[in-house]
Amino acid sequence: MTQTKVQVKALTKSFGKLPVLKGIDLQVQAGEVVVILGPSGSGKTTLLRTMNLLEMPDSGALEICGHCVEIAEGGKLQRNSRREVALLRQKTAMVFQSFNLFPHMTALQNVIEGLISVKKVPKEQALQRGRELLGQVGLSDKADSYPAKLSGGQKQRVAIARGLAMNPEVIFFDEPTSALDPELRDEVLGVMRDLANTGITMLVVTHELRFAREAANRVVFMEGGHVVVDSSAEEFFKGANNERVQQFLSRY
Repeated sequence: MTQTKVQVKALTKSFGKLPVLKGIDLQVQAGEVVVILGPSGSGKTTLLRTMNLLEMPDSGALEICGHCVEIAEGGKLQRNSRREVALLRQKTAMVFQSFNLFPHMTALQNVIEGLISVKKVPKEQALQRGRELLGQVGLSDKADSYPAKLSGGQKQRVAIARGLAMNPEVIFFDEPTSALDPELRDEVLGVMRDLANTGITMLVVTHELRFAREAANRVVFMEGGHVVVDSSAEEFFKGANNERVQQFLSRY
């Protein structure tokens, strides 16, 4: 029986008087790779950030890995949801567009910081796990390098290893290649394709249509704060009988 990993119900978010998410409903099953596409300003990144509670929604409900968070009107957590937020975050990881590495730490130190400070893993055990993960993303030889000495693609691969170190059940990617040159972009996308094949649940905001074609199970297309299309990747790239999707694809 397939397990639901992510469930979003009637999620709303505004910034000032500007509504950005207008009652989003979304469900993601265990092991699915869901790519979220749409024009700039459609609400893609805000949706991702509200699912990880980096942005507090104004109303709605989230259930991720069995942990339910309910938000009352005005963006206030229901009392029984406060503990669930911490538990939810332990089950998820986020890979940002801008890497967010600690500049004063080596690649290996960046990867293991959460293991030691949050999960209280003994240092030697954390070091071993960190080296394994750097090997997984093709950076075994960069363990002692500081971010300033790494390319953008290498920094993003370190960031992916750091996210994996926390052993998440769901990993969010927010435009992970948009700041990279084409050659470096391919490095990161290759790691993400390999990761997709491991069975981890992934939600990816990106403009990389080739990745969506090759790695996604589903494509969610957003516009104006709404989910306009939610279909299999195969159906989406056929145009999903939707004129707006066809216009979007023709531009890329």
